[in-house]
Amino acid sequence: MTAPAGLVASADRPWQIPAAPAVFEARERFTAELDRFWSEGTGRRLVVVSGVGGVGKTSLALDWLYRKADEFPQGILYSDLGGARERPPENPGEVLHGFLTALGTSPAEIPMSLDQRAAAFRTATASRRMAVLLDDASSVAQVRPLLPAGQEVTVLVTSRWRLTDLGIDGAQFVDLPVLTESQARGLFERYTGTERVRSDPPSASEIVSSCGGLPLALSVAAARLRTRPKRSLAREAAAYGRWTSESGRSADKTLSLNAIFQVVFEGLPQSAATVYLACGVHPGPFLSTEPLAAALGRTVGAVEDDVDELIEANLLTEAGEDRFVQHMVLHSDARTRAATALPSDERDRLARSFAGWYLDRVLAADEAIHPHRARYATRESRSKDFVERADGLAWWRDHLSVIRAVFAEAADHEWDDIVWRFCEASWGFFLHHRDYRPWIAMNERGVRAATRVNLPLVEARLRSQLGFAYAKLGRYDKAAEENIVALRLGQQENDGPTQATALSQLGRSARGQGDLDGALDFYRQAADLQERLGIPRGVALCRRRQGEVLTKLGRHSEAMIELTAAATMMAELGDANQHARSIMALAKVYAAEGRAEDAITPLTDSLRAVRALDSPYYTAEILTALGHVELQCGREQEGTGRLAEARALYTELGVPRTEEDAQS
Repeated sequence: MTAPAGLVASADRPWQIPAAPAVFEARERFTAELDRFWSEGTGRRLVVVSGVGGVGKTSLALDWLYRKADEFPQGILYSDLGGARERPPENPGEVLHGFLTALGTSPAEIPMSLDQRAAAFRTATASRRMAVLLDDASSVAQVRPLLPAGQEVTVLVTSRWRLTDLGIDGAQFVDLPVLTESQARGLFERYTGTERVRSDPPSASEIVSSCGGLPLALSVAAARLRTRPKRSLAREAAAYGRWTSESGRSADKTLSLNAIFQVVFEGLPQSAATVYLACGVHPGPFLSTEPLAAALGRTVGAVEDDVDELIEANLLTEAGEDRFVQHMVLHSDARTRAATALPSDERDRLARSFAGWYLDRVLAADEAIHPHRARYATRESRSKDFVERADGLAWWRDHLSVIRAVFAEAADHEWDDIVWRFCEASWGFFLHHRDYRPWIAMNERGVRAATRVNLPLVEARLRSQLGFAYAKLGRYDKAAEENIVALRLGQQENDGPTQATALSQLGRSARGQGDLDGALDFYRQAADLQERLGIPRGVALCRRRQGEVLTKLGRHSEAMIELTAAATMMAELGDANQHARSIMALAKVYAAEGRAEDAITPLTDSLRAVRALDSPYYTAEILTALGHVELQCGREQEGTGRLAEARALYTELGVPRTEEDAQS
């Protein structure tokens, strides 16, 4: 969602809130209350809007924020804290990481602990005139670290709980009740159409009454009528009354959503009802038709028709091309309904099918991203391939939140055969984007999965992947620990490639700890082993690393031999990325020998090649090298520009300062 006209979203003015509601019943009393809190308050304004699910808390907050948009010239931050989800709510530390980066803080400068991040957030907001919307909060403990310090910051919190302890922090409270009868009727009329509602006022009143004053229920009921233009209001009203009577339940407003959803669900065509239940099994924050079709064993076209049916019934919402989402209350209903309507083995089958579909796409993307790597995981269903590396990277970036949700569900169920494959296939994307924290957590679960299914070589590979990440974070002892286990597993299985990878990674750890001679020895052992095994790419990688160490040792002529050989081999293998990295290492030798001018042309060519690969991390790496060489050659403007672009990429990727500095 873009900012309103006149406000341009940027690091200085982030604009993160979703779109304002298209149809909204003005709650004048509560909007006026928010206006009063805002106008009469001094210092930071903190308001908690509470109420039952579906009552319109978020809609009220969004409507008010858009009305007041001009009062927040430095933007609005937003986070869905997930208080009503079945999975654990959002971790405030992760939310703070997102807020700080949105405010322009380099991820490398963001501290690790929650208390330090909260302090950094208070510092970043101390002089800002902005707003923060914390949506669907689960507890005071979740909210408190997210409170800014600025005297001109407005914070809105929505929650199903009152969170009264926030009164200590100066909170004002708005208890949002259900709509009055006249408000509910007005909203229902705007949803359904004036002419139809006035054709049978008594029945319309019965329907409105059945909705219990909940805007979400009214929108679903109205959508059902819009899709059935010939259905009488009397027949619809009778359906809601019959469900309440047969269920032995009163017309309690808190139960009205159940009544509406039950009647709407019963009125769906069987195929659309099946899709709705499958949506309840799907764990991700958004869905698309292909995985649904695969899980249900139907054609994409047939599923698209049923998705359209659900969208018309307001049970799904379009969120882009072949992408749709469910309101959290609707997803909870679909999940609960699936738990009772579907046998457990069918739920597991659907969930495993979703996991399998995304796994296949992840594997396909990884093949495009990192085509030169040998793999243990193979594709079973083989959905369509990605033609270009950039296509695989773009798909992964676009679906990252769903990939993580599907992986988490597979790991929670200990579907180990799926879990370790996800982890192995995450390597290529990680190399280009370096999202360390969630990737390490993912691969730690992968190691446990590989251990449980007794796949020692897979376990070794995942441990070496972890070791690489730990080394990049400067945790060299932990990196060495993982690779010592990987080396032992490779020796136990008499697998040369595994041993060579572990030896090379141990060289990385030794190098990071300052033991350059030890690193050189590890790299040479790995290169010799790769040579005997006939793995030319592995030899080239080790020779490049040897050249980098020799450069640090000041042994430039030896370094030139190794790096030239590595660059030649990578060019012959068609690995443009690693060829560019070998050229970058050679350029550092030129610079060290006072021949910086000789490095500019090959580095510029390498930069062009890596940009074409859509690899932000490696692009930043070469930009850094080229920027320093240009500065050394007296090209101040060019060099400064290169380094600024590199820093922006590192910031966007969240690369730790320790790793960024290592490229300098």
